[in-house]
Amino acid sequence: MSLFQDLSTLYHASQPVTVIGSHLNYLFILVKLFISVCGALTILIGAAIAIYRYVLYRFTRSTMEANLNNIRLDLARTIVLGLEFFIAGDVIETTITPDFQALGILCVLVIIRTMLNFSLHKEIKDLSAIPGSGVDIKDEKNK
Repeated sequence: MSLFQDLSTLYHASQPVTVIGSHLNYLFILVKLFISVCGALTILIGAAIAIYRYVLYRFTRSTMEANLNNIRLDLARTIVLGLEFFIAGDVIETTITPDFQALGILCVLVIIRTMLNFSLHKEIKDLSAIPGSGVDIKDEKNK
């Protein structure tokens, strides 16, 4: 009888832990969604600004210091920043993945986004090497 009482008290003591765990799960989901929305908004706002600047450049040909390379660089920077938000959201999602299949899919997504981030960063460096681009990215060798 004592064994059953111990098991019942253990079961009742573990219920608050389960409740806290489910609340933490919902919290992590909300944080991941918030970070992902921030990434999507960053990319959307950056794309809208790039489209606006391109339309100004294409149709007004004003004396603004906007050329296509500057527009591309700014768009690439916002895409890289948005991808960083998505990767951060995916890292948070790894804490709440239910099984190894979901974890594997999540890992593949993180790898793809990291590769995109790397290639965009390389393109930004290549475009910044063009004279007169007005880009403030410095090489690590010069630091």
